[in-house]
Amino acid sequence: MLGIIVRSSHPAPTFAVTTLTLLLTIAFGLPPLSAAVIVVAVFFNQIAIGLSNDVIDLSRDQRAGRTDKPLVTGALSTSTAWWIVASCTVLSLTLSALVNPFVAVWQAVFLVSGFVYNAGLKSTVFSAIPYATGFAALPTLVSWGAQPPGWPGWWVMLVGAILGVSAHFANVLPDGDSDRNEGIRGLPQRASSLTTAKVLVCLTALSSIILIWQAGASAVWVTIPLGVGAIAVSGAAAFLAQRKKATRWPFRLSMVAAGLIAIGLIGALRAG
Repeated sequence: MLGIIVRSSHPAPTFAVTTLTLLLTIAFGLPPLSAAVIVVAVFFNQIAIGLSNDVIDLSRDQRAGRTDKPLVTGALSTSTAWWIVASCTVLSLTLSALVNPFVAVWQAVFLVSGFVYNAGLKSTVFSAIPYATGFAALPTLVSWGAQPPGWPGWWVMLVGAILGVSAHFANVLPDGDSDRNEGIRGLPQRASSLTTAKVLVCLTALSSIILIWQAGASAVWVTIPLGVGAIAVSGAAAFLAQRKKATRWPFRLSMVAAGLIAIGLIGALRAG
């Protein structure tokens, strides 16, 4: 059953976000126990969001013949899936509250952002908003678990929001045409693959500039190389997106660029 749940929860994004959370707990210097609890809480958060997405998209996945999804094959029933979603949501919020009530508040923001997106906002021009709020909430909830607890810098939340929107646009690169055919008309799906890739370059450049500017002179040894590297990688993704033959390389490179910015953010926080 555990393997089925993991396969149904979009394991790659779940692993990426959980790993990012772990790195943020190190960057903010959380006590080991608080760090472990928050990482597990975000893991449950991601299972709840990912699994709810598959339940809501079940009809679409059935039409597409997505036999890699346990809900489509019948290995997992919708009723069991909803029970798992509810249980993981409660566990995520409860664990967060044990660290600090404000951790739970921002965990709730992250969860609601994902649920609202899954419930229908992903098919509207406002589809990027849940990504922005969710990924701005992530460093915020981690910061409230630190000793002493408190708000992160405004620029940390902004870089998080930009990373979230970048992830949203990157997700569309390999599946934009199929999404449009299924009637999913989120913000990235309303643009061509080339325009989407160009937006990714602009978002990466913006987050790099904010990172280098706000992290200060003490962190330039990490922020400048990673920021410039991220821009170069996203530029390569934009170049590959111009090819007529669709591949997953623009998406993969966009994720690498976002990862470089995330590492730069963590390095900046540690340097500060």
